[in-house]
Amino acid sequence: MSDQPSNAEAPSSVKAASKYNLSSLLGDLGSLPFLLLTGLMAHAHFNGPGLQSASVLGLYAPYVFIAYSAVILSFLSGALWERSRLEEANRLATTAILFSNLIALCAWACLLLIYVAPIMTVFAVCLLMAGFLSLLWVERLTAADIIGTSYWSMRLRITLTVVFLHGLVAALMLAEFTI
Repeated sequence: MSDQPSNAEAPSSVKAASKYNLSSLLGDLGSLPFLLLTGLMAHAHFNGPGLQSASVLGLYAPYVFIAYSAVILSFLSGALWERSRLEEANRLATTAILFSNLIALCAWACLLLIYVAPIMTVFAVCLLMAGFLSLLWVERLTAADIIGTSYWSMRLRITLTVVFLHGLVAALMLAEFTI
């Protein structure tokens, strides 16, 4: 039998550290599809016939990027909703719950916008980018006192990376319109 304590016997500080590590790992892994899809689109734009040739399993890469972005943004909105629900007596928490629902609905609307007109695809990417930034801002307003600096550091790093990649995708899409 091992002398190592089981997770049930581990002090709460050890549990918190391992939970952060898992959150950090999942956050980093979750940003990889954004990076890979952006790289694929940039390669198609600069070295191929353009974004029209960028595909993943036969699917138009910008649509895959938007769909993945909408799912991740909805997931983050749900996390904000749950955290705020636990503090529902607070007026700011109630506002955060409503805001999280608005962001999730905007993410869903982005999935519909891509079918309206090609330029709306660029708008969808920009709306999703704004969603990530605004969620970070609201999360900071409502949970700054209960979430540690290591989480904020991770959250800021990943959000800024994702926002930068959204900006790059929007720029690539706009460049396709001017060619």
